[in-house]
Amino acid sequence: MDPSDDTSSNSPEGPSDAPQRDLEDLTILLVEDDPRAAKWVRIAMEDRGAKILWATRIDQARLLVERHEPELALLDVSLPDGNGLDLVVELRTREHPCACVVLTGNPESHVARIAAGLGVTEFLAKPVNLDRLHVAVSQARERTLQLRRILAEHKGSAVQSEIDESVGKRLARVHDQSPGKPVDASERLASLASEFGLSSRQTQAVAGVAEGLSDADIARAMKVSYSRTRQLLAAAFAKLGLKSRNDFIRFLWERSGQR
Repeated sequence: MDPSDDTSSNSPEGPSDAPQRDLEDLTILLVEDDPRAAKWVRIAMEDRGAKILWATRIDQARLLVERHEPELALLDVSLPDGNGLDLVVELRTREHPCACVVLTGNPESHVARIAAGLGVTEFLAKPVNLDRLHVAVSQARERTLQLRRILAEHKGSAVQSEIDESVGKRLARVHDQSPGKPVDASERLASLASEFGLSSRQTQAVAGVAEGLSDADIARAMKVSYSRTRQLLAAAFAKLGLKSRNDFIRFLWERSGQR
């Protein structure tokens, strides 16, 4: 064959037509029980260099998370063994937090509002627009990096600043909330503090839980002992009628669906 006929390296269109590999070294957990929808997403993300961990059930997803620690998750909502939103709670409360993008085939449901209350970075209706998916993945990746950076590098100082800002400002804003205006997840936390009589320290502690921080990180942020942190959380959960941190996160999104 005449080398001049080989346009793979000489044609100006060759490199520009090649897919961008901007997701190299990114591990994505995809939880989707529809093989066709999963294939569509997998091809799009793998073409950009991402490694896809595909699960069709929640129990499979949990095993993959334990083994591979993905940087972000793309979650369907209706799964054979439960609600994909339950995974959001678990992924945000891990030692290495994982940001989530929620996918659903029912855009008319209240799922988007609940997902927003959980801190999901994006909510996409199926069939997923690939341009929007790529933007959502990029944003979720940055959110994961931010969460992990705060936990690993700042050793509480930045966490304390975030807690002070998120609780202080939200407590102030909630009193100015207009009747009928939607209440976001952060304002809901402030409202809960007032409604259930949480002290400022208890509110700081549960704010850390809502942000996906471990008890040890909350203790460092608040400059108290680990045992004191556990006491604050136990007291706050008792006032809310709950027993655990996962019960608390689930409580937040269940209430968000009642708004």
